[in-house]
Amino acid sequence: MSVESNAQVPMINEEYENSSKRPKTTSKVWDFFEKLPAHSGNSKAICKICRRVYTAKTTSGTSHLRRHVEACLKKGNHDANQLKIGACSKRANNDVDHHTISHDTLTEVTTSIKSSELDVDEVHRAIATMIVVDGQPFKTVEDTGFRHLMAVAYPECQMLSRQNIKKDIISIYMKEKENIRELLATCPGRICLACSTWKSNTDDHYNCVTAHFIDHEWRLQKRVLRFKLIAPPYDGLSIGDEIALCMVQWNIEHKVFSITLDNLSSDHCVVAMLKSRLDTKKYLPCKGAFFHVGCFAHLLNLFVEAGFSLITDVIGKLRLGIKYVKQSPHRKRNFYIVAKSLNLDTQKKLCLDSPTRWNFTYDMLEVALSYKNAFLYLGEQDINFKHKLLEDEWEKVSLLCKFLKAFFEVTRILSGSRYPTSNLYFKWVWKVYSRLLDMVRGPENFLTSMVKEMESKFRQYWSDYSLILSCAAVLDPRYKVKFVEYCYTKLYGNDAQQYVGTVINTLYCLFDEYMQNSSLSGGAGFSVVATNVSNDREDIDGFEDYETFQSARFRTQVEKSQLDLYLEEPSHDLNSEIDILEFWSLCSVRYPALSRMARDVLTIPVSTISSENAFVMGSQVISPYCSSLKSKTIQALVCLQDWMQAYDRTRSSGQLESKNEDDSSSSSNDDYDY
Repeated sequence: MSVESNAQVPMINEEYENSSKRPKTTSKVWDFFEKLPAHSGNSKAICKICRRVYTAKTTSGTSHLRRHVEACLKKGNHDANQLKIGACSKRANNDVDHHTISHDTLTEVTTSIKSSELDVDEVHRAIATMIVVDGQPFKTVEDTGFRHLMAVAYPECQMLSRQNIKKDIISIYMKEKENIRELLATCPGRICLACSTWKSNTDDHYNCVTAHFIDHEWRLQKRVLRFKLIAPPYDGLSIGDEIALCMVQWNIEHKVFSITLDNLSSDHCVVAMLKSRLDTKKYLPCKGAFFHVGCFAHLLNLFVEAGFSLITDVIGKLRLGIKYVKQSPHRKRNFYIVAKSLNLDTQKKLCLDSPTRWNFTYDMLEVALSYKNAFLYLGEQDINFKHKLLEDEWEKVSLLCKFLKAFFEVTRILSGSRYPTSNLYFKWVWKVYSRLLDMVRGPENFLTSMVKEMESKFRQYWSDYSLILSCAAVLDPRYKVKFVEYCYTKLYGNDAQQYVGTVINTLYCLFDEYMQNSSLSGGAGFSVVATNVSNDREDIDGFEDYETFQSARFRTQVEKSQLDLYLEEPSHDLNSEIDILEFWSLCSVRYPALSRMARDVLTIPVSTISSENAFVMGSQVISPYCSSLKSKTIQALVCLQDWMQAYDRTRSSGQLESKNEDDSSSSSNDDYDY
């Protein structure tokens, strides 16, 4: 845009006075800038969008003006304030006798666009959220690329340092911690804990305590409450003390229903200590019958690792053979052509495994096994193929895949749900146990000795926790007592009834306690209360207690509890899809006390491993970046990441809720410990 104007512009610079022609400004940036009169040889230009003044010397070029235009347009201020800028442009031209715009003009324009500017505090919180959720190091905000991004996207934002971003993160953590404390205090049911051990790359051990509970809307929730570095020795007493301290600090001792542990040798000491502490205060229902559960996922992964270790060399040869085929497009194309000619299904393609996730190794073995004949053909026709498997090696792969199939299916189904409720586990734990028994009773093979050892460990797990799993299964309308009875009969034959009887008695014992603690009178059932009828006439016929006998007999027929009525209802189809939490939410009116009991039993986690890590072998590991931080900072990052992801999953607010509080509150003395 030309700098000429109808208004009289006094020229101060001698060069412009003596020049017959003004230099042409052809750059497109002049569509957004207006030149001001030169003063002492310093030419200036004012942005038509935000009214900022920049140097406009011919020797300086226009790159700095172009960068400013791009930043201004990206902020979008020109759309909202076009009319205001147009009204102010005339006043700017009238002030050309000065090398800057008057203070009043700048104030008016700045005020007009202030409402459309980003909130700096919100930007800082968004950056802190990105660092936490994505697991980025604090120094990210000091990286050249990030600073360039911020300079382009939001030039007015002050550049952050790693100390600034850490302070912001700790501030958010402290505020969210209070929100979680209130959430736990107001949740309608009991809280089930899961305790797992993490390791760092420096072999430091961290104790992670997670709370599982069902909220008012019958959604299963989990929150990491504690992620604490523990000092050696890593014995049961130190772990038990950490968990007890966590319960006290979060004020949830009276609400704890169960705890799930990692199947370590120290578990018995931890359980005995915590159970004694809570039972003394009479916090545990049913004398703690539901208090302790071992991690099922850890047990499965132990079996898988043991199976893979038996054919490590075979797996290595097969992996190299698959690489040989996939590395050459020509060989790969010919391989699938041969497979089709051999009438093999080529829908699934050859794949390689991952050293950390055993489901990838299982997939690699299973797919390779389906191409067995194609590999045999390749071994005969290609003299460069050095990774041939012998027939007995293929047989080992086949046996191992059959053995692991049940484990794979169980883990896949349980990991398909973000937080599986406890009713799902009985069916699959029983299925794995039955598979192990079949292998032990079957013909001898290279897996037999390993399977026998694993079967004894699984028998112990089943003995310890099948009662809890059975009670949870009975509360599933598809299973109830008949399915549990069927499974026990398959295992124990005629002795199954005593196990089923124990399950039923335990359920009724727990239900009676919920009825005693309930303010309701009995829900769906009704009771008949005997009344004493006075009779002045002397009882001389010998039948004075007949009415008492009759009313008692009548009561036994009609006084059915909510649990009685639920068990008498027809079961749903065994293979039907059902949302168990929605089912009990709908039943909460008809069976109020029973639904409260079901909510607590279904909350019990049968795994300390999150669903997304169900296939990961080995200990859960902290990133090298986190390992270098202070223990309190690591706890803040791990907990806050979990809380942010939980809010996103439940869509409770769509984004991390932030309160309009002064950031100075984050500079309390407690924060300096991080």
